[in-house]
Amino acid sequence: MLASGVVLLFLWGLFKILDYYTLHNEHLEVPNFQGVYIKDLEKFVAGNELSFEIVDSIYTTKPQKGTVIDQDPAPGATVKKGRTVYLTVNAMKNQQVSMPNLIDLSLRQATSLLETYGLEVGNVRYAEGLPPVMQQLFKGRAIKPGEFIDKGSSIDLVVGGGNNRGLIDVPDLFGMTLQEARALLTEKKLALGNCLPDATASDSLSSKIFQQNPPATSKEGLYAGATIDVSLTGSESILDTYREKSEIQE
Repeated sequence: MLASGVVLLFLWGLFKILDYYTLHNEHLEVPNFQGVYIKDLEKFVAGNELSFEIVDSIYTTKPQKGTVIDQDPAPGATVKKGRTVYLTVNAMKNQQVSMPNLIDLSLRQATSLLETYGLEVGNVRYAEGLPPVMQQLFKGRAIKPGEFIDKGSSIDLVVGGGNNRGLIDVPDLFGMTLQEARALLTEKKLALGNCLPDATASDSLSSKIFQQNPPATSKEGLYAGATIDVSLTGSESILDTYREKSEIQE
């Protein structure tokens, strides 16, 4: 009886050892492809008994162009020999974007628009003329709206300086009707921009301004002809709420 038990235990151990070596020979650990150049991938997998497939190419400024930035399965995973590793690589070419039209925008508006396109403001030069952006330049030449350039590029701007580059303080339009605001802005050589009514502003004549952009607290100042966007409400409680917020900030 004891002898039979010893034999069975021996056979069980033998099968376990055989299973281990069989699985060991069939499986391997996935190497780390990240950072490997596309041109070196064939050499990298040689002898690894793995295959690879590039399934995606994206643009990012951090890793080197043409290198692997992600993989599936992940490095260190155990897979069967012959498994395909799916790779994402950093594009060889820079991502390009369409140049927006900045002409006649304020410097603040132009800066904001460039940021949404993945571009940035380079040098700003003031020239004699009306305050909005007069020229948009890329590497010293005028660039037309719709022209494709590398994302992250810097755009130089020529901005009209007006008379001695004088700036107008942003007026406070809070609590005014549109008629009152227009009169004040005309007096200051400014203009009313977009008017956004809330759900309570059914009567545009009696509704009042509770928000404006740029705000009256802005220290940037405006050139003559610049516009101010406003939000309207017909609710006195909303006006009171924004009035209290303004007093707290002051």
